[in-house]
Amino acid sequence: MDSITTLIIEDEPMLAEILVDTIKQSPQFQVIGVADKVESAKKQIRLYQPDLILLDNFLPDGKGIDLIRHTINTQYAGRIIFLTADNHMDTISEALRMGVFDYLIKPVHYQRLQHTLERFARYRGSLRSSEQASQTHVDALFNIQAKEQLTEPASGLRGIDENTFNRVLQIFADPNTVHTADSLARILGSSKTTARRYLEQGVKNDQLEAEISYGKVGRPERIYRNKIPTL
Repeated sequence: MDSITTLIIEDEPMLAEILVDTIKQSPQFQVIGVADKVESAKKQIRLYQPDLILLDNFLPDGKGIDLIRHTINTQYAGRIIFLTADNHMDTISEALRMGVFDYLIKPVHYQRLQHTLERFARYRGSLRSSEQASQTHVDALFNIQAKEQLTEPASGLRGIDENTFNRVLQIFADPNTVHTADSLARILGSSKTTARRYLEQGVKNDQLEAEISYGKVGRPERIYRNKIPTL
């Protein structure tokens, strides 16, 4: 099966890196470019014609919603997943009217993005499965696109090993402890991406908190610590 070529359009370097790492965890996807501005995104879309675009709305030289209009006017044949902090209903409604595959509001949780990528892979595979479709096939396509806000397990740990997650929480038992995905990965003996997944789960569960720190040569990195309850 051909790889699903993917273009990331995101102006925050750290988040772009996280998106690249996340997509690399899915072997059927291939990142073919990263753009941080609307104009460079247009050039890469024209050059690569990616199967999928992960798109931010607020970019230095324009808005992602306007880039979606551009893709429609230029007959771009791929699909778009909108990842943005813009939670205004008018933007959401307009994006949906223009046919985005999904709309994810930042901060985007790892499991939610993974689920969307899995849905897109199934959707694309179903489209390519036959030239003629039965009603059942058509129904399945619409279900893949529209249905699945799947219920997460009661633990909220979909795709997370509970023992490893508890170990991570123990590491942060000391309120003075801080870690990055890199430093936690060394302790766990895992990849940086896997460590980040557990850290973000802790943030999602309101057990850890994160802040951006500018380390070597101004490169931003996400630092995690135990979340101290407020009285």
